Amino acid sequence: MQAGGPDSTAASEAPSSGSEDSDCEFGPETEAEASLTEEWARELLVDWGVVDPQEIRVESRAGVAGALSRVLAVTVRYESNGERHSLPLVVKLPPRDPFGRLFVAEAQFDTREILFYTELAPALNKLAQEALGPDECLPVPRCVKAKLPDEIGGDSELVLEDVTSVGFDSADFAEGLSVDRARAALFAAARLHALSLALRDREGPLDQRFDFLFPCERAAAGYLRLVRRGLPQLEAFLRGRSDCVEEAAAVSVLSARAPSLLGTLLQPAEPASLAHADFWSGNLLFRERDGINECIALDWQMVSLGRPMDDVALLLLSSLTPELRRAIGDSLIDDYGDRLEAECVRLGVASSGEIVRRSLKQDWPRAALRALLLCAGSVDVALGEPRAEQRLLEAVRDLYAQGILDLKAESES
Repeated sequence: MQAGGPDSTAASEAPSSGSEDSDCEFGPETEAEASLTEEWARELLVDWGVVDPQEIRVESRAGVAGALSRVLAVTVRYESNGERHSLPLVVKLPPRDPFGRLFVAEAQFDTREILFYTELAPALNKLAQEALGPDECLPVPRCVKAKLPDEIGGDSELVLEDVTSVGFDSADFAEGLSVDRARAALFAAARLHALSLALRDREGPLDQRFDFLFPCERAAAGYLRLVRRGLPQLEAFLRGRSDCVEEAAAVSVLSARAPSLLGTLLQPAEPASLAHADFWSGNLLFRERDGINECIALDWQMVSLGRPMDDVALLLLSSLTPELRRAIGDSLIDDYGDRLEAECVRLGVASSGEIVRRSLKQDWPRAALRALLLCAGSVDVALGEPRAEQRLLEAVRDLYAQGILDLKAESES
């Protein structure tokens, strides 16, 4: 999980994407700012379709350095055809730290996200516009400019529209999502899943055309890091409470079993859709327009073939209060299923939508355990904030009570 939404103007990164710590250095990114010159902005504007931009000025508004990237919020001001304009942007650059830069390069986090925005998202948007209408699209920011690294560990660059300039804002993680925001997030996920099922139906398995998708075996290695890092912290947290003795013991057993479980937890099922794979409130932005909540998803470094329930379960367990999750979790899954089926019907893949819909509830144990491991890997995001701690504690209690912590690997069945 990535705390704060690194594609927004106020961002931080947490370890679920593989980093070893979640600390961020807030303040001006002077070295990065030096690279965002007038010539950089001119090239960007021309590529964006601006005719003969003049009087160009780049203004930095905010910056954050995390384990996986440096993120800058900038505004490019310019004149064209006698009129003044401004273009608010978010610029994502590799970390300066050599170790972090090498880790990002080896895991292809920056490359994967750039290729998502330049290859996969355009293919999904083209399909959406053809099948659903000219204004329909994937709920993501528009990509303004992208540059892949020339070599392993080299410089990359991803420039996105800053959607906070049009009313989108981050959610308060500790407070948890409201019902309307949770539903908006699940509808955004349904759009992604349905479009990917339709593209699969048209072109075949998506990982054949988009070979940058996070492969299961590499994801398993990343999750193993999370298990070894996060579950002992979670166990220690539970053992510090006198009312969680059984849950702590179950997590201790899970720590030993988790490596053998990873293949079961991460294996896609047919029909295989895309999964965001880190779908929680910190990677989402929201706005309300005409009484309707809208959601945009950020941070696509881990996009992969997966199961729709992976994104649904992570959102419910990580981003809703325990009271709200228990009260309406099942109805939110039903709402998601209804929207997914409706989208699939509109896209001409009704049978795929029906298959996925029928599998949602039965896939909950696997997806919920995967979500718990992801949350455990980012346990330091919750620790120290009483409401977030309680949410994590209640998630463990509920999964323990449901027998989900005892889920067996397929090889053990």
